Amino acid sequence: MKQKDFFENVGAITLFAMFGTMISTFVVGGLAFYAARLGIIPDVDHENPMEALMFGALISSVDPVATLSIMGNAELKCDPLLYSLVFGESVLNDAVAISLFRVFEKYYNPEGPSLSEAEIPSALASFVYISAFSVASGVAFGLLASFLYKNTSVCYAANEAMGISGIMALFFQGMVLAHYNSYNLSPTAHIASEQIFSTLATLSETMVFLYMGMDCFTGRFGKTDMLFSVMAL
Repeated sequence: MKQKDFFENVGAITLFAMFGTMISTFVVGGLAFYAARLGIIPDVDHENPMEALMFGALISSVDPVATLSIMGNAELKCDPLLYSLVFGESVLNDAVAISLFRVFEKYYNPEGPSLSEAEIPSALASFVYISAFSVASGVAFGLLASFLYKNTSVCYAANEAMGISGIMALFFQGMVLAHYNSYNLSPTAHIASEQIFSTLATLSETMVFLYMGMDCFTGRFGKTDMLFSVMAL
């Protein structure tokens, strides 16, 4: 994705990522909770809505790899605006989904605090914390890697260890590297590195899809609720 397209539409992307993810989380989680209350899904907690909301937060964190692969096809001539909105939202909504999940998990714990009006500011603060520190950390690691004239894989692991969004930080680190570190390469090395990383990205995506497909048939799940799966779909 072109950086110019991302920053020109950062307002719309943020709107979709934040409010869109929140709407999806509460709609899906709310439907799952009321289905449990009606006895349609017996395995979901029908007393505490936090378990259903945790599921809503998890399933609202989307990664439209297949969609973007199709939209990125030059023959389709996809609108750059549409591509940047879908790609940008899929990256930024990771931080929102993580924030929501951790808040719901905190209040789902019977030994933890009960959700009250006094706890709402701290819950909202977690959104700001994860989003702001993920962006700042990604930019910092990108500048550091550019200064050292080499690529680094420390960014993702460090942010996961700090409890913030590794994907979001890695995205902004890549932007900084593309803007600063590319000037440290010769024209030949620049073209070669783009081709190599593009090939590695395609191979990695293929391996992920193969792993997920095989896991559906070889995974040893303790219990599968087909009705819940159909309703979630």
